[in-house]
Order: sequence, then structure tokens, then C-alpha cells
Amino acid sequence: MILAVDLQGGIENAWSNVATFVPKLAAALLILLVGYLVAKTLASILNKVLERVGFDRVVERGGVRQVLARSKYDPSDILAKLVFWTIMLFVLQLAFGVFGSNPISDLLRGLIAYLPNVFVAILIVVIAAAARAVTDLLANLLSAMQGGSQLRDQARASAQISTPDYPPTYDDATVGTGSSATEEFSPGRSRRRGR
Repeated sequence: MILAVDLQGGIENAWSNVATFVPKLAAALLILLVGYLVAKTLASILNKVLERVGFDRVVERGGVRQVLARSKYDPSDILAKLVFWTIMLFVLQLAFGVFGSNPISDLLRGLIAYLPNVFVAILIVVIAAAARAVTDLLANLLSAMQGGSQLRDQARASAQISTPDYPPTYDDATVGTGSSATEEFSPGRSRRRGR
């Protein structure tokens, strides 16, 4: 039995696939190019605006300076890069969407759905930095007033968020007493001394 091979039909089918793929590829590349230019422009504008309004100084006063000490980026650069890559995620999703439903589009859709969590985390850090800067400003203003140093100390104490040390540290009085740390440091219980 001889199998008949339809060469003419195979070649027509291949050309048909190429003819439908090439316009989609051209559209995806055009979307990527335009999206890249838009994202780069918006990131550059945002970086310049943030530097002009003094965003870096405000954030560094809030304690971010230690985190960024070894980085070559300042806070406005990081925010501008975040905006750039956020826009590029949307652009990539749009570009891959030209080809129809595919796993890459699904992955990008999942990443984009996670972005609000990232923005909320960044917003919390920025608000904390701004609160720290305002606390320092008020502390300096209060220290210039008569009796303001006491107000300053109270304001700093109320504005500080205390975090427990991990692992917990114990003073010399509790080490070796034979009692558990939970008994010694439980809220609402007073320490027993002299036993």
C-alpha cells in the first residue's frame, strides 16, 4: 500500500500559518516598542518630579537610608523602576494577547493581579517614612519651646512602634532563676523579687 502525500496541501497550509502569524508578530513587536517607549518616558518623568519635590530626602529621614545604604538607587529611582516594570507587565500581557490565549498571558495576568499587594506594601513604607519625618520635625519644634523637651520625649515615645527582640533578651536578674521566661515577662504579672 502506498501512502499518498499531499505536498501541495502541506505547502499551502504552511504558508497559510505563516501568513496569519507574521501580522500577529508584527503587531506584538509594535506593541512592545510603543509600550517600552511610553513606560520609559513615564518612569523618567516620575523620577524627575519625585526628585524635584524632595521625595528622596523625606523618605531617607524616615529610616530608609539604612536599607538603601549599599544600593546604587535612591528611593525615587526605585519607585520609577517599579512604575516602569508595572507598565511593561501590562504591555507584555497585551503583546502576548495578540496571539490568543496562551500560558504566558495567563502568567502575566496572575502577576498583574498581585500588583495591588505590592503597591499597598510600598504605600505602607512611604507612610511610615513620612510619619518618621513628621515626628522628627515636631520633636525639633517642641524642643525649641520652653518645657518642650519633655513634650518632645513624650511625642517620640508615643510615636515609636516597639517590636520585640528576636530572640528575646533577658536582663541578669532573670537568667538562672529557674523560672520560665513567660512567667517573668507575662503582661499583667509583676515580677517577684526577694524569693
